[in-house]
Amino acid sequence: MGGYCGSPASVMKNNKAQRRTERKPTDWKDYIGMKNIPTEDHIKATPELLAQIRTKYKRERKRKNIFQIILAFLSLIIAIGILYLLTI
Repeated sequence: MGGYCGSPASVMKNNKAQRRTERKPTDWKDYIGMKNIPTEDHIKATPELLAQIRTKYKRERKRKNIFQIILAFLSLIIAIGILYLLTI
């Protein structure tokens, strides 16, 4: 069983130095993704389609906000009712 019996700080320093020299910033681009593969986007969005999508998301967001407000209001009423019943 071998091993290094030095201080943990020097072990960490040496490991960090080794990691720094193993990979250079020029090699990092290999990890971004596959290279030299042309990608094509065949779907083109027209301004009308974008407007429809925008209005759809606005409608959904408005509906969600209204639901959250109603839920908060009902929970407030229930909390007030419970507090009222506890104080009687």
